[in-house]
Amino acid sequence: MSNNDDGKRSVLGRAFEILDCFAGGAEMTVAGICDRTGLPPATVHRMLAALVRWEGVERLSHGRYRLGRRIWSLGIGAPQVRRLRELAQPYLVDLHVATRGTVYLGVRDGSDGIFSDRITRVKPTANSSRATRRLPLHRTGGGRVLLAYSPEAWDELVADAESDPEMAARIPELRAQLAEIRRTGVGIARNDGLPGRTSVAAAVLDSQGGIVASVTVAFPESRIPQPQQIVPRVIATARAISRDLAATGEF
Repeated sequence: MSNNDDGKRSVLGRAFEILDCFAGGAEMTVAGICDRTGLPPATVHRMLAALVRWEGVERLSHGRYRLGRRIWSLGIGAPQVRRLRELAQPYLVDLHVATRGTVYLGVRDGSDGIFSDRITRVKPTANSSRATRRLPLHRTGGGRVLLAYSPEAWDELVADAESDPEMAARIPELRAQLAEIRRTGVGIARNDGLPGRTSVAAAVLDSQGGIVASVTVAFPESRIPQPQQIVPRVIATARAISRDLAATGEF
């Protein structure tokens, strides 16, 4: 593409083209973005610097970039996701009351999970209800539930593991864990994120049986030494949300 063609593209248009390169949670280099967009390196560097300052893009090590906090926070606020959160909220509060655990909702974005609506009290504050965090799917119990029902994310993880010996060694165990989640409908994770913390998670499905979200409750292992005790409650919560979503006709 000539510099003249590049000059005809608006600044906003260039920014959107660059952001499109990160679809599905991809990590990109400047060279990769240039190849996809046809934009010159100087333009890509300048646009990325602006997006990093805005927190729309995050700079990683080795010259790689990925979508930043601002972008995935906007995704959590998208109409369909907002509707999911509104429908789920009463059930999440009930689950917290029944288990006294920390409850949160997770949705998939590429190979990551975005976890929001963290409930640690019956009447969550504005800050706690909006708290979000982004983690690789395989790193958390709720994320593994999302991964168990997302074949494309699993294929991507396996492909990435080919260049990561440590991850490659974990693939057989992880494959078995995901198969167990699909068999039982629930994922139980010990030391989930923190030593001594256990989580129980179940899938929220759409009317076609596709994955929409995960519901997770986390708690100190000392409080509930046998997490199987609350499995029926977590599954019932996920099914109730699934039922209400199906009734809306939006999922």
